[in-house]
Amino acid sequence: MIFLWLSFLFFFLFLFSSIFINVFKKKNKLVLETDVKKNPRVAIFIPARDESLVIENLLLSILNQTFPIVPKDVYVIVEEETDPTIQIVKKYNMSYFVRKNLHLKTKGYALQELVEYLEEQKEFYDCYFIFDADNVLHSNFILSMLEDYQKGYAVSTGYRALKNKESYFPLAAGLTFLLINAFRNQKALQYNGNIILSGTGYFIHGKYIKEWKTFPFHSLTEDYESSLYYTLHSVSTHYNTKAIFYDEQPTHYKQSITQRSRWIKGYFKNWFFYQKLLRKRRKEKPCNIGSCISMELGILPILFLLLSIFFLLVGLFFISLSFFLVLLFSFYMSLLVLTFFLLKEFQKKESISKKVFWQVLFFHPIFLLSYVIAFFKSFSKNLGWSKITHGDC
Repeated sequence: MIFLWLSFLFFFLFLFSSIFINVFKKKNKLVLETDVKKNPRVAIFIPARDESLVIENLLLSILNQTFPIVPKDVYVIVEEETDPTIQIVKKYNMSYFVRKNLHLKTKGYALQELVEYLEEQKEFYDCYFIFDADNVLHSNFILSMLEDYQKGYAVSTGYRALKNKESYFPLAAGLTFLLINAFRNQKALQYNGNIILSGTGYFIHGKYIKEWKTFPFHSLTEDYESSLYYTLHSVSTHYNTKAIFYDEQPTHYKQSITQRSRWIKGYFKNWFFYQKLLRKRRKEKPCNIGSCISMELGILPILFLLLSIFFLLVGLFFISLSFFLVLLFSFYMSLLVLTFFLLKEFQKKESISKKVFWQVLFFHPIFLLSYVIAFFKSFSKNLGWSKITHGDC
């Protein structure tokens, strides 16, 4: 019986490794945009309901960019005229937009209302940046990102650094984005593959906003939804490690579980919806076929690996408690090794204290295992676009 479970585990481990290593080696050919301007007109969109505690730092970092930003081209989206965020926006002569359709409760719908309003006003831009209110930009962020625009990339995202890295919990949460960007997206770039967007810190070429006349991504994870769309339509995407912005992560367990449950629910809803479309597109042999295969597979290899480990642990629990404990410890140690490499990658761009390094090293495997709790919570019907409290770091 133990031999059977071990065989099951190693089979899926081999499957996972093979797919992860080889999926992007399928040929991808970039189709870059030709309609680029030397001095593009730039708009910045910031969904910001009740974000008066953190938004001022973002607005100041926008004004301090080496690429000059016109204040009125910065649009802050709020939900009420009484939101104190508005007074901060007015202080810097920037624009604010008050939503009307509050029954539509996702970030994508907030962006949709603003895009449709600007469409009515015949106000168009060459490049649209999207940020969260708690972000802060490095002074060269916009300039570095516009290098991608000039090269013809339709969509590009920057390097997501961490604002609140003084304690172990937010740093453990932040390593999730490092895993996506430094490993998955960086690997995709080697083969001209499509990247996966992570919520904020990216731009969209004005051509697409003008064609859509709206913002068409409305799910709980509009970033992943749009990533699937760009892959399906062979839209060129890029990950720019030179363009650095800072993002705040939850500092409390309950907040983190709620956030990750929302991500999981949005991820699977979008993944299932795009399966048939990606399969059909792959058969057409598009220029980015490797990316289509990767997006079609999604996290299935990882799920197979985790499920095999789970069933092995369950089987060993009833067969031999000692074997069960040994395997559980081995699994923890494997995640600890992964965390060590992630932290070393993190330290290439950001510094952390030795104390926090060791705290995260031993805590992060437990943080990863808590995704199981987030997974089961994602089945809740009441899970929606809930507010994440900021400004306590």
